[in-house]
Amino acid sequence: MQTEPFDRVAAYTPEAVNSGSIWKFKIEWHNENFRRSVMTWLTLFCLVVLYPVVSIFGVDDPTALLENLDDELRMVLFLSTIVIQWLIFSVIFAASYVESTGLAGLGFKKLRWLDFLWAAAFFGAAMLILSGLAELLAFLGMPMLGEIKFLIPQDTTGRIVWVFLSLTAAVCEETAFRGYLMSRLRLLGGFNSWLIPTIVSALVFGACHAYQGIPGFIVISVYGAMFSLLFIYTRTIWPCIIAHFFQDLMALFIPQ
Repeated sequence: MQTEPFDRVAAYTPEAVNSGSIWKFKIEWHNENFRRSVMTWLTLFCLVVLYPVVSIFGVDDPTALLENLDDELRMVLFLSTIVIQWLIFSVIFAASYVESTGLAGLGFKKLRWLDFLWAAAFFGAAMLILSGLAELLAFLGMPMLGEIKFLIPQDTTGRIVWVFLSLTAAVCEETAFRGYLMSRLRLLGGFNSWLIPTIVSALVFGACHAYQGIPGFIVISVYGAMFSLLFIYTRTIWPCIIAHFFQDLMALFIPQ
């Protein structure tokens, strides 16, 4: 009996087994070589548990803290936030290389002019939607806290530091909550869609801004979900970073 030559026999290949959406996601998002590690779990623990818990319970009365901010205390708050967020980014950066994907697996692709156009369009649409949501919450008896205006510096030095803080928040938070958290949840959970990663990312993002009260948590969670949709649709993290930076920067010029 004649047997089939070895090179013509159907062989096991990852493509044959992983033919669903999750495998397509790995290829299209440069995560085909992903391997979980201890760093993966530690990073996710920091983002999903530690960071939100510290944000929620780190200050007994965030409203009182904001109302009593002076220039010196505000500067300490800004600088400490910058340091903490870049430390988190460093952990994520290290984790991505231990996982054999690098930053490319988190949505860092070549920056294009189109990314700036997407960011501008998103910023305009987001401001309209979030303003409407804030108005609705106020109508329902849950107005946004006005104390956030005390966080905005009025002195020149404070405003310069605010620019660096805005850039830090844009790069580090988008890398953490969109790039890393969403992609790793999908990889570890084997999800064929972005639904669960989007919901988890949005809620964690909102919880990390809990100092703005329940209305703030709702608005920021919706904002996070919108960033997730932008991330998914454009398949790059740059529009999210650009829009986030512009939104934080504009707080210097728009009355709170």
